[in-house]
This record gives sequence, C-alpha cells and structure tokens, in this order.
Amino acid sequence: MNARRFAWGMIAATLGFVTPMAAHADPGISKSTIRIGQSAGVTGPVAGSVKEQIAGAQVYLKTINANGGVGGRRIELVTYDDGFDAKRTPDNVRKLIHEDKVFALFMVRGTPQNESILPIIATEKVPLIAPLTGAITLHRPVNRYVFNVRAKYQDEVARAINHLATSGMSRIAIFYANDGFGQDVFEGFTTALQARGVQPAAAASFNRPMGDISQGVANVNKSSPQAVMVIGSGSEAARIIKEMKKAGSQAQFVTLSNNAADSFIKELADDGRGLIITQVVPGMNSSQMSIASEYRSMAKAQNVEASNAGMEGFMSAKVLVEGLRRAGPEPTRERLIAALEGLRDYDLGGILISYSATRHTGSSFVEMSIVSSTGKLIR
Repeated sequence: MNARRFAWGMIAATLGFVTPMAAHADPGISKSTIRIGQSAGVTGPVAGSVKEQIAGAQVYLKTINANGGVGGRRIELVTYDDGFDAKRTPDNVRKLIHEDKVFALFMVRGTPQNESILPIIATEKVPLIAPLTGAITLHRPVNRYVFNVRAKYQDEVARAINHLATSGMSRIAIFYANDGFGQDVFEGFTTALQARGVQPAAAASFNRPMGDISQGVANVNKSSPQAVMVIGSGSEAARIIKEMKKAGSQAQFVTLSNNAADSFIKELADDGRGLIITQVVPGMNSSQMSIASEYRSMAKAQNVEASNAGMEGFMSAKVLVEGLRRAGPEPTRERLIAALEGLRDYDLGGILISYSATRHTGSSFVEMSIVSSTGKLIR
C-alpha cells in the first residue's frame, strides 16, 4: 500500500497535479480577503481630485463587500500617499508588492508616476487596473499588465480641438507641464491642429514644481489667442488661468479630465466660469446612463457626496470587480489578466468596456462640459 501511494505521488508530481493541501494562492488572496494596492497623491497638488476618486471607488467596493464580496472575499484597498511625486511612487509600489503582498494595483494617479512603475510590474508580473492617466505610453504599445479604463489624453485633445474649430476658433494656444503628461498632450495638440492645417498660436511650458510663470503668461497673451488649452494638475491649471485672466486674457480656456473635480472648480471660484473641461466618464447627474443613478444611489446610502471625479473611481471599481469575478473562485494574477482580456462590450451602465490581448484601452468615451456661472459642470 505504501509503495502504491509513493508511486501515485510520483505520478502526480510529474504531471503537475496539486492536492488541495498543497494549493498555493497568489499574494493578496486569502480565504476572506483580496488585497489591492494603490499609490496616489492624497496630499499635494492633486489631493482634492484624488480623494474624490478614491471615495467614488470605495462607494462601489463597500457595496460589494456588504453583499459578500467577490467569491466570499472582501476587497481591501491599501493606499499609500506619494504626494504626486513620481520619485516616491516606485517605493510605495515595492512596499505594496513585497510587504503588503497585494494581488493587483489599482488607480495609480499621474503620468510620470505610472511610467515609473512599469518596469516593476513587468518584473513582478502584477496587473495594474485603471491607472488614473490617459498617457499614450500606457496604451501603446500594449502592456500585458496594464488595463486602462479611461480614454487617452490625445483623444480628449482631438475632441477639444474639433469643438473649438467648429466654433470658429483657429488661434489656439497651449500652456502645459513640461513632463511626460504635458508632452504627450502637446503631441496630440499639434497633431490635431496640423490635421486642420493650422499651427499653435503660442506654446508655453512650466517645470514642476511650478515656479514663476509670468513670462509664459506674457508670451501666450501676446499672441491674442481665441482659446488656450491649460495642461497641468488642478492647482497648476488654476494658477495659470487666474494669472492669464489677471493679465487681461479674454480667451476661452480648456482643460482635460484630470481636472474634472469639484475641488478644482472651487479653487478657481469666479475665474472658472465658462471653462471647458473634457470628460472621460459620464456626469454624475446624467439621466441617460444608469451608471450615474447607480452611483448616486449607492453614495447616498453611504452618506458620501457624489462628484464627477468620484464617478471615475466608481467606474474603475466596477471594472476591477468584474475582472475579479471572472477570474474564478481561486483567482490568480494570470487568471485576472485572462479574465479582463476576455471582456467584450461589458456594459457598466451606459459605458461599454472591451479588452483583448492586443487592446488594453477599455473605453474611448469623451465628451465636453462647461463650468456654469454658478460653478456647476454642465454637459
């Protein structure tokens, strides 16, 4: 009998059979929890929008957890603050992977921040779901471990330029952050203008942390632009707009979805009136998409204030949870990747998400909004 058991054990080992006692779960998976990691600027220049985005994600995750979690496991989000400093993000992510043993990464905020951790996730083979950036470097070439939910920044820029052009504007300037984020947007900006046979009216940039921008303001205003695209984080973009208006600019100002936050609009105060903001998620008050009413209902039940930035977190959390569900009762990182790549036209409630092995851009949704005279975003 012992000889037979030994022989069967050798056969099982040879064929790769694993008994339940020997089964090994990936890091971050226990009988009761799935641990997910995040690094984001909870403090610093994007703190307001980051807090709104996290609150939106938690609205959905808490609802899922209250109803038994995913496969009986609660989702635990571990967040470390990087102050929106890309030099701090890799250390946070290493700690999340090696010490906190997270299963996957989620909603890391910022272009240089996400770019800084790409070598880490490739080495560790850890999926990154819903990075909070539209940088082209996270979309092309396709990175096996990165699953973007939002559209690309360059898609937002193209939509904005089209809107301005159809409104009769051809003298369009740009004021942008001189880093990976700003350069990505600047590339899309010049490409969109060239497609219409025009050149930028003016271009100015600033280095981070932002210092004196008076020369850039003067140079842009000197060109008498009809519109100015302002590319930076919330506090940076607010300062540019305020200083340009103080210097006499009458231009139409436009910024991107990274500034679609209540905190940003409040910081602008009266200078925010008429500002155009591109959007990559439905408005929280949308009457046409059920995801908006779902978000508002869940937020109200938890006594959480709904916001447009929170909608991105909510939408991202829905994609994360669906991926975990499809990864099966014993999820692994590889099964999560396969599950997400198998999503085809998954309806979040008016927004369709699709991935494949050759496409990790979940949504191409972009629309325009404007800040009203009462400080509200109107779609």
